[in-house]
Amino acid sequence: MIIKRTSTTICGVLALAIAAPVAATEEGAINWSITPYIWATETTFDLTADSTPIGGGKVSFSDLVDTTDTSFQIHVEGGRSGDKWSAFIDLTFLETSDSFDDPTVPVRIETDSEQWLIDAAIAYWPQGEAGGLNLFGGIRYTSLDDEFEFIDPVSGISLGTLKNDRSFTDLLLGGRYRFDLNERWSLLTRADYAFGDSDGIFQLEALFRYAVGRDRQNGILIGYRYKEAELEDGGIKEEYEYKGPAVGFNFRF
Repeated sequence: MIIKRTSTTICGVLALAIAAPVAATEEGAINWSITPYIWATETTFDLTADSTPIGGGKVSFSDLVDTTDTSFQIHVEGGRSGDKWSAFIDLTFLETSDSFDDPTVPVRIETDSEQWLIDAAIAYWPQGEAGGLNLFGGIRYTSLDDEFEFIDPVSGISLGTLKNDRSFTDLLLGGRYRFDLNERWSLLTRADYAFGDSDGIFQLEALFRYAVGRDRQNGILIGYRYKEAELEDGGIKEEYEYKGPAVGFNFRF
């Protein structure tokens, strides 16, 4: 059932992101921007239950790499040339697994986690793309699925499994601005806030883009992203801070 709900929501946000540029095909061709990227995050988290701290910690990017089984991140945007409207989707999928052994506890814990982080929005460019400024609105979908298996370290027999699956759908509002520094260099900035099912998710981003290619249509991206998220489910409050450098390659056609 959890998988079905997640799939339905993902299909919904994909439809939202694609609807606007596809609707414009009757009047002109669509320009596409596709950016696979890596966000090397350091994650800090705190867990509380009824205002009582029950856990927390920090996960460095190197620790994340050691436990990651599958990961991909991509930003896709489409809009009609010369128009003031575009739509985008930014998608992160992360699957991790790990094992914990504590000599003081006669149980081995194996964990499997999946995260879907999806932004889907429609953007308005008051002066067109050349103006650099755009305002956007849409939805932010966050899905966190964790599974904990408790195993007898001597016999290897499973003693039980605990699952904690939760998802949050928020209204997303934000803005972006592009500073053109010269013919090849530009600075891309973004700030947004999401609220609804969550207690608030805030994000800031600044990326330098270096144009490459015969017509300078593609670009190398490098910069920094910061994100805070406050989530609450079943009486457990989770606070996350994500920060770190981001690198990617932007294809335009």
